[in-house]
Amino acid sequence: MINKVVYQRPQLYDRQLECFFNDKRYSFIEGSTKSGKTVSCMAWLVERAIIHGFEGSNHWWVAPVYQQAKIAYRRIKRGMPKEYYKANERELTLTIIATGAVIWFKSAEKPDNLYGEDVHDVVVDEASRCRAESWHAIRSTLTKTRGNVRAIGNVKGRGNWFYKMCVKAKTGNDPNY
Repeated sequence: MINKVVYQRPQLYDRQLECFFNDKRYSFIEGSTKSGKTVSCMAWLVERAIIHGFEGSNHWWVAPVYQQAKIAYRRIKRGMPKEYYKANERELTLTIIATGAVIWFKSAEKPDNLYGEDVHDVVVDEASRCRAESWHAIRSTLTKTRGNVRAIGNVKGRGNWFYKMCVKAKTGNDPNY
C-alpha cells in the first residue's frame, strides 16, 4: 500500500490553468477540437481524487456515450503509475490506493442512471452533446457534497443547456461560476 503519493501536475498553458484549476465550483469551458480540454480535465479530476479524495469519495467522468467514457478511462490509466490505482474493468473505475477515492467513468445516455450517489467532483465531457436531463441528474449528486464541476465541449448551437451555462459563467454575476 502506498502511504504517500508524489503528484506532479502535467505542464499546462496559462489559459488551461485559469479555466480548469480555479476556485470556482462550476467551470464551463467551450473550446475547439484538440485544444487541450480533455487532458486538462483528466489532470484536474485525478488531482482532485489524489489531493482532496478520501475513502469512498466519488469523482465522476461523464461522457455522452459509454465508448467516450472508456477513452478517458484508458488515457488516465496510461498516464498514472500502476501502483497508484486499482482498476475495475467491469465497473470502469479507478480507485486511488493512497486515498481510497474512486474515479468512475459513466455515460450520460440514461439520465436516470446518474441519480442517487454523492459525488465530490465531476467532469462532463462533450457537454454540448449531453441532454439537459443528464445535467440535472449530475447536479443533484453534488448537492450534499457541494461538489465541483468542469464541463467541456465544442460550441454546438445556442439552444442547449451547456451553451446557456457558458453564457451564465461569462457574465461573472455568480461567484460560483
